[in-house]
Amino acid sequence: MHVKEMLKQLTLYAEGMKVLYVEDEELIRGNTAMLFSTIFSVVDTADNGKEGLSLYGQKSYDIVITDILMPEMNGVAMIQKIKEINPSQSVIVTSACEDSIYLLELINNGVAQFILKPMKTDSMIQTLYTVVQNLFNARKVEDFTAHLKQDLIHQSTLLEQYKEVVDVSMIVSKTDLQGNITYVNDAFCATSGYPKEEMLQHGHKLIRHAEIPPHFYEHMWQTILDKKIWHGTIKNLKKEGSHYITDTTIKPILDEFGHILEFISISYDVTQMHNLNDEIWNTQHEMLNLLGEIGETRSNETGNHVRRVSKYSKLLAELYGLDAEEAKLIYSASPMHDIGKIGIADSILLKPGKLEPDEYDVMKRHSSIGYDILKNSKRPLLQAAAIIAREHHEKWDGSGYPRALSGEEIHIYGRITALADVFDALSCERVYKKAWPMEQIIEFIVNERARHFDPGLVDIFMANIDRFIEISQEFTD
Repeated sequence: MHVKEMLKQLTLYAEGMKVLYVEDEELIRGNTAMLFSTIFSVVDTADNGKEGLSLYGQKSYDIVITDILMPEMNGVAMIQKIKEINPSQSVIVTSACEDSIYLLELINNGVAQFILKPMKTDSMIQTLYTVVQNLFNARKVEDFTAHLKQDLIHQSTLLEQYKEVVDVSMIVSKTDLQGNITYVNDAFCATSGYPKEEMLQHGHKLIRHAEIPPHFYEHMWQTILDKKIWHGTIKNLKKEGSHYITDTTIKPILDEFGHILEFISISYDVTQMHNLNDEIWNTQHEMLNLLGEIGETRSNETGNHVRRVSKYSKLLAELYGLDAEEAKLIYSASPMHDIGKIGIADSILLKPGKLEPDEYDVMKRHSSIGYDILKNSKRPLLQAAAIIAREHHEKWDGSGYPRALSGEEIHIYGRITALADVFDALSCERVYKKAWPMEQIIEFIVNERARHFDPGLVDIFMANIDRFIEISQEFTD
């Protein structure tokens, strides 16, 4: 997206948002605050952390933007105090290169966005856009969810008194004991695009989406035959070829003797909310990619390294048989595998030659450093990233680090990322080596089967090597 278009969209997203901007240099503070005021509805400024914290205690802010080195109270201390008040507060740090010593501490405090000083308008707009879009989408989901919950409560109350209201506000169908549809309401027809006569004649097969496996419906059918309520999310096919997603509850209707008479299905169209959740996930993935790239740039790696490892890991997870959600989790978490490198000195990280034993011991700490950065998060995505950061250098035969795990003691996320990372590392030139020819890489991986790598993963990898090579060629440095 062009910067001008991004700025226009940013202004729309930021409507009604309040910003606290803390900067001790008067000229920078004045000029930057003037720019912020063209985007945000409220921009309050402070010239040090103490004053900024005081303002924060008086009102709520959507975003806090702060410098690091300031008199009276620096930005790191102020952020710590703010996070004690509101752990989910969005924070952007403006940082000069010499402030990088604070990076680890800031990341531990939940700071994920940085603007490098001297600030350039383009990069500032891009960073603001990422943060504001995430806040905007999160609020839309919250508003939509709150509305949906309220609607559910409202409809449940009315159901007791006015059962006919259900047909007006929900997608409703009835099915007999053989699975034949006996009734669909107008909302069902409007959402699916099928007329009642066609649905009654041909049944559920008309709306079954190809992505939903047969065992999904088999489990659903067995659940309701056991006189239990089935609840879940279903992807359905519209008559015109697109899809819609429903939050569906199916209840067996029993007579006074406990015999099943029929099944009633009540659904809500949650396609919009599902799409918004996808957008938030994509934003989180992009943020983790950017953080992963920060770690790689310290060791002169390109951003394409984390992109390739991410793609390899997802493909390997799918081929291994992990479900779609876990494959998606690995895809988004694997870019953080080397984030611990931010805690390794440049003299070791950038050394062009072979590391001495004591230097190598220091280098190995990056896996534990990465884990320590991420381990306290309760979010599944960052929990997965913590596992990968710590275990992607473990080896199948127990000779890896940091804990010398072996075999299936190593989490599958770590085993997958280990193979993906080594494959890419050997494929690319590093400060300490040249890129290997593909034939030599394949020979190495095969030789390391059941030593460095999970033998099952190596077999899957070799059976699909062309697909991994395609990814490497698509995202070349």
